[in-house]
Amino acid sequence: MKKSDWFKVILIFSLLGNLAFFQNHERAGRKQEIKNELLNSSIYRDLAQLEERIQYQIDHNWQNETLVTEKLDDALDSILLNHGMEEDNKKDDTFWALLEYLDKFKYSEELFDVSLNDEQRANFIDLGEKLRSNGWSFEKGFDLKWDVFESKVKGLIAES
Repeated sequence: MKKSDWFKVILIFSLLGNLAFFQNHERAGRKQEIKNELLNSSIYRDLAQLEERIQYQIDHNWQNETLVTEKLDDALDSILLNHGMEEDNKKDDTFWALLEYLDKFKYSEELFDVSLNDEQRANFIDLGEKLRSNGWSFEKGFDLKWDVFESKVKGLIAES
């Protein structure tokens, strides 16, 4: 084989190798994006349900306060799961900030037979209004892109 033929063979294999590498990298990036969307959807769902349960308790004179504290605990669990699985430090910081913010509303480790005082109810009412005003509600559509998620988190935390 001539020297130019070897060069062509090496060039072709190099191009094919680079093409395979970039396709694999693109596939891995899309896989991570889908994972984030799935995990973020659980946070969206839990926060929208928390807002809904707070409103339900307001409408029904706080007959079953446990529903609110249980859903807050579910939301905290979803955030912890995302926090633990996130590899990007910037995103991890966003989850941590959201977790710290919502953890202020956890008044006890007790999940069953919870009795809130007037100040705690007022704090939950305020939280429900903030969730609603920042789009954490079933009345608004879910956009699972990271930048939208991050802006909603920043909006929620900034109102405090």
